Amino acid sequence: MLALSAGKRNNGLKVEKEKALQKNLDAQQQMLAEQKRVNQAISRFVPNEFLTALGKSNITEIALGDTVEKEVTVFFSDIRDYTSIAEALSPEDNFKFVNAYNARMGPIIQKNNGFVNQYLGDGIMAIFPKSSEDALRAAIAMQQTIRQFNAERRAGGKRKIRVGMGLHSGSLIMGITGDENRMDATTISDSVNSAARIENLTKYYGAAILLSEVSLKKLNNPSEFHLRYLGEVQVKGKLKPLKIYECFDGDTADMIAFKLATLTQFEKGIQSYFEKSFAKAAYIFESITLQNNDDRIAQLFLKKAKALDVAGVREDWTGVEMMLGK
Repeated sequence: MLALSAGKRNNGLKVEKEKALQKNLDAQQQMLAEQKRVNQAISRFVPNEFLTALGKSNITEIALGDTVEKEVTVFFSDIRDYTSIAEALSPEDNFKFVNAYNARMGPIIQKNNGFVNQYLGDGIMAIFPKSSEDALRAAIAMQQTIRQFNAERRAGGKRKIRVGMGLHSGSLIMGITGDENRMDATTISDSVNSAARIENLTKYYGAAILLSEVSLKKLNNPSEFHLRYLGEVQVKGKLKPLKIYECFDGDTADMIAFKLATLTQFEKGIQSYFEKSFAKAAYIFESITLQNNDDRIAQLFLKKAKALDVAGVREDWTGVEMMLGK
């Protein structure tokens, strides 16, 4: 009887031990699941790519002052005439509009090996760590998606939107700044400022996508893209002018076909313009605009060539556009 009683006690202790062990395992699994949910939530605010660049696998590993320098391509986009669009909407509808737009753009950036560094209301700043080709492909796909978005907006009686996009490549510092109570993931670089200035130039040129020659030279296969050289621009904060190119692969099929058909003419017009043969340049650009009056860049150079042909230029004129505002 004593042996039987001892056996029962041992079995009871074994069952209790197994239950306690299982309870502990369940608690650990719940804790891991909760940690995973927290990490997934945090990754929506601090991209995993940012942490990876800093050599971290988890948000808990970061520390104030962590930095890394990388060669990247910086992308900026901006919705044109956003203020007038927003004024016609209630705050709630405006938020829905921006959210619907960003929901379409973000996945395209991620699909092309980039990540969104900041959503800027009506703008987006993204970083492409691998190649400028990724950034350019993303910009083209985004322009195509915007046309689909506009078709939906027109069907709902809403005005279409236009978006300018700018790309520049260079060195970038990624790091954690702030104080012990409030830290933030940030980027510091002249490349960021240059990309923002180039995006802003899309307003002046009437282009959808502009990129610097620095980004162009980093393309693996530049011949796969349709590009037009627009000259040199002196932007605020830069000592040397930037050579700027238009990529028109994001235009409509009809506009792409037109720009391809007139590409040789356009290149001759640009060459004549910078050789100070303004009358010849004006003649060429006028010929282009007569074929298609929607080529806003040809219209711009036609206007500039005509004005300079009348006014004349100094001997040391280089054609560099001075864009020293924001």
